[in-house]
Amino acid sequence: MNRIRWTATTCAAAFAAACLASTSAAAQRAIVRGQVIDTQSGQPVPNAAVYVDDNRTAVLADAQGRFEVKHVRPGTRGIWARVPGYTMDLSLVEVPADSVRVTLRMQGDPVRLATLQVTTSRLDRRARGYAGTVRVFREADLAGMWYSNVGQLVQSRARVYATPCRRIYSLSRSYASSSCVSTRGTVAASHVIVDEAPWLGGVGDLRDFHLADVARVEVYGHGREIRVYTRQFMDWISKRPYVPTPLGFGV
Repeated sequence: MNRIRWTATTCAAAFAAACLASTSAAAQRAIVRGQVIDTQSGQPVPNAAVYVDDNRTAVLADAQGRFEVKHVRPGTRGIWARVPGYTMDLSLVEVPADSVRVTLRMQGDPVRLATLQVTTSRLDRRARGYAGTVRVFREADLAGMWYSNVGQLVQSRARVYATPCRRIYSLSRSYASSSCVSTRGTVAASHVIVDEAPWLGGVGDLRDFHLADVARVEVYGHGREIRVYTRQFMDWISKRPYVPTPLGFGV
């Protein structure tokens, strides 16, 4: 029975073969490019979140509805887009080894879109009525940002940083806040509201919200109150009359 002698040359050859196999496997990834359009008007649908298969990470279409999804495994893949006020069925696309171009057609509901515009206008009026500092990041703003989650956005653009809480004293009582922010050299209690409901996770857990899943972020009083609106929630309120809740937790 012949035995293989594992010399330095043999090992190098085996390592090279393994590298080639790994490189070949990694190369079997494709790029899906395309555009999201309105089925009725034929116009681009801007800022749509585009998903491939069950991947939670989405890419955002630009103002012309164009998108590009990289590192897609070849084969039959499910692809769909989400944006408030529109619906779309899952599309099956045959992805080759290199790249493919697809057109995603979304069905818009004029009534839902009108309701959504009214709600957005009310949210803007509430923000303008706040006497202190406020930063509002709308859907169109979020579409052009490279941040992967809301935590990165709030830290980089609003300069609000999650920090351990200390005992905070008010005129009537002292209390320990469960969520605090550091801004301008001071530590303050912070309240996070997600889809109009208090979020117990606090500022530190804003990184759990992927930017592609979010339609709007509001930062009041240097982070004393942060409001996050998901695309799913905005789509839900587009189907019914809705009045935004007033501010009042941390501001």
